Amino acid sequence: MPRARRETSLATSLSLLILSLVVILFVALRFWMITSFSLWGGEAFTMIGVKQDWRGMFSYIIADIVHPPLFYILLKLWILLGGESLFWLKLLPVLTGIGLVVPFYLLGRELDFHLPEMSLALFLMGVNGYLIHYAQELRMYSLFTFLAMCSFWLFMRFFQTPGKATGALLWLTFVNLLAIYAHYYGWVVVGMELLFLLIWKPRKLVEFGLSVAVLVLAFAPWAYAVIWEAQSIGGLERNLDWIPQPHFEDVLRLYRTFNGPMGSRYANLMGLLLFGLPLLFWGWQLVRVGFKDRKDELVRFSWLALLAFVPVIALFLISQRMAQAIWIDRYFIFIAIPYMLLVTTAVYQIKRPWLRNLWIAAIVIWSVLAGANDLRTNRMAWEAPQMGSRIDWESLTEQMISSESDPSGPINIYTLTTISKGLRTGDWASSASLDYFLDSYGEDRFRFVYAKDVHTLLNRPSSEDHFWIVFFDLAQSPEPSPAVILKNNGYYLGDAITFQHLHNKVVLVPVWRK
Repeated sequence: MPRARRETSLATSLSLLILSLVVILFVALRFWMITSFSLWGGEAFTMIGVKQDWRGMFSYIIADIVHPPLFYILLKLWILLGGESLFWLKLLPVLTGIGLVVPFYLLGRELDFHLPEMSLALFLMGVNGYLIHYAQELRMYSLFTFLAMCSFWLFMRFFQTPGKATGALLWLTFVNLLAIYAHYYGWVVVGMELLFLLIWKPRKLVEFGLSVAVLVLAFAPWAYAVIWEAQSIGGLERNLDWIPQPHFEDVLRLYRTFNGPMGSRYANLMGLLLFGLPLLFWGWQLVRVGFKDRKDELVRFSWLALLAFVPVIALFLISQRMAQAIWIDRYFIFIAIPYMLLVTTAVYQIKRPWLRNLWIAAIVIWSVLAGANDLRTNRMAWEAPQMGSRIDWESLTEQMISSESDPSGPINIYTLTTISKGLRTGDWASSASLDYFLDSYGEDRFRFVYAKDVHTLLNRPSSEDHFWIVFFDLAQSPEPSPAVILKNNGYYLGDAITFQHLHNKVVLVPVWRK
């Protein structure tokens, strides 16, 4: 065998070995500590719906308005298959989180990625705390990401096939149907594909238009049910008023999350430059050299850039105009992988080998450090520490049951609102979590009562001599805690049950009238 061929074969074997090791790391981190924490608010909310009969479950989902039903359906079937152990429940999102490696690889081949590029992109995905977090959460985000990646791959097959591509379009239509029934942002996926065709291949718009028409017809019954429900309750505010209007800082925070957050503002600014400068350099190269001689490269750049940035820009502007914002960071999980692919490709466009290797090393080190910190503290420490996704709600529920001496009830639990970074939470996360575990223990003495804040409790009925309060005690909050306010207004407080995470904690307190 000639030396050149031996060297090429050795390089290919080494690249495949590195890719295989990255896949193993990717899989291992999805299983990392998946049973270390009990289900939390969003997961518990899902389980409350799934444990009803089929009719009750669909009524529950429609009343919620916020999400379509596919994940609930799959989870109900999953429970019928294997039960409700924590490991079995968590295994469902973990498997879809791992499964996205397949469409990732196929999309990479469709876009002519080299093995080293795919290894780097998969490594960035593998150690990213944001993606690990939602690969383990019992919600629809892991499923939606998997389906979005399948859609991106099938769309590129459809796009790059000369002439008619009926088979690819049929599969694309089917996957897009699943995507829009997994998350409403599935329609953003369809919209981006339509926009890309409009720019690059208008002649395929008729075929794709038929696919969109099928999706609209297939989604119409669900849309009708949800719109009717929304109108009956006076709009979306009751279900979505916890989402604040986004600011430019939220856009930067989203991409810091994709990069891997590092804490201080200046460190995160360095991260934005580290990941962003190669993108600017690559775009400038394409403009300077010209598009005609590098059409394939331009297609790759424009497809990934469109997915990585246009949904964020569009939904940011829409949320400025709408009475109710529809912006929350986890809804954008489907663009995280195109963004990482775009960054990886841009880095490999650096011509000088020493600079390219130095940049790759810097990105790898950054991602490892950020990912390790996320695994230690959990992602919510950076984005929304008050959400309590790593709180042991099951243990808190057990302690509350054993601490309550009243054998009869009903005993009200007031889950109080907490405001942090513009997000309203605490009441919903607490009530859903505790409600699920109280039901699991067959405990019916307690009932949940929404209270806007602790001051509303001071005017509650005088006949109520005993109740519980649940609230998040956030570090550096300038306001006195609800427990302190009640104590200062003449109430007797029992021993608090607490769970601390980093500098914040959730507090459950029994209260009596003196």
